[in-house]
Amino acid sequence: MVLVSYVFAVFFILAFVADRVPLIESVKEISALSKESIKTISSTAIKDSQKQRILLANSAAIFKYSLKITCLALLILIGGYLLAFVGDELGIVKISVLFGFLETVTGIMTTLMAFGSYFLLKKIYARARL
Repeated sequence: MVLVSYVFAVFFILAFVADRVPLIESVKEISALSKESIKTISSTAIKDSQKQRILLANSAAIFKYSLKITCLALLILIGGYLLAFVGDELGIVKISVLFGFLETVTGIMTTLMAFGSYFLLKKIYARARL
């Protein structure tokens, strides 16, 4: 029971952190830049030399946002590992047992319930504030 509770708490915290970092905004920017690039390529009013500059700028911006998403995902992953090590140091759960549990169906369901619970509570809280 302690293992399930600890996994739930860890993934609830990770959901909170994932909700606070600007992942969705970066994905939206990449999507907008991709659409702009498609319009640029299909445009007949823009000269090829201008197209090259626009597409180069767009590709550099897409790379920047992709790198940002990768760094944010790594930050969340490192946070999860740190929480696992804290649990091991406090004697709550051994890391090998924790990672073994996360590979089971029960572990996967627990993580999904933790993420879902966070976003459900967030939605309920937002409605209560209105």
